[in-house]
Amino acid sequence: MSKVVDRFYEAIRTGDTPTLDAVIAEDFCLICPTQNHVLSGIYEGKRRFFEEVTPHVFGCVNPEDITFCGEHRVIVEAGEVVVTMAQNEGLALTGERYDQTYLHIFKIRDGQIHALIEGFDTALANLALWGGREPLVPDAPAALANVDRFQRA
Repeated sequence: MSKVVDRFYEAIRTGDTPTLDAVIAEDFCLICPTQNHVLSGIYEGKRRFFEEVTPHVFGCVNPEDITFCGEHRVIVEAGEVVVTMAQNEGLALTGERYDQTYLHIFKIRDGQIHALIEGFDTALANLALWGGREPLVPDAPAALANVDRFQRA
């Protein structure tokens, strides 16, 4: 399963959309179990991930000024679940540094990522990436729904 995760991070790091598309399942679900953050909540579907979430994040940076997930390490691999840490380094379009650390929990089946729980420094993201931008509207706001959705993926 960690090979799928390695491909995911390589695609994020290099901007390789075809590879990212190949490793993300149609029923993909991004879960951001945070409060008061632009991306707090659950985002269901591969299409929503590519058409709403990624432009909302990557639209706040110049790819020449930042490396997303330039380094990552697998912490735990247990069946369908892989836990990792990854790091960004660089500048956002706001001029603020966006040196972010992520905790990712992947649910992988049949060579594709079906769910991803993403934890990160939300205050840093809000400041560096979005300033006063409006949040995306999640599919389900309740924290318990986050756990339930990950288990069902």
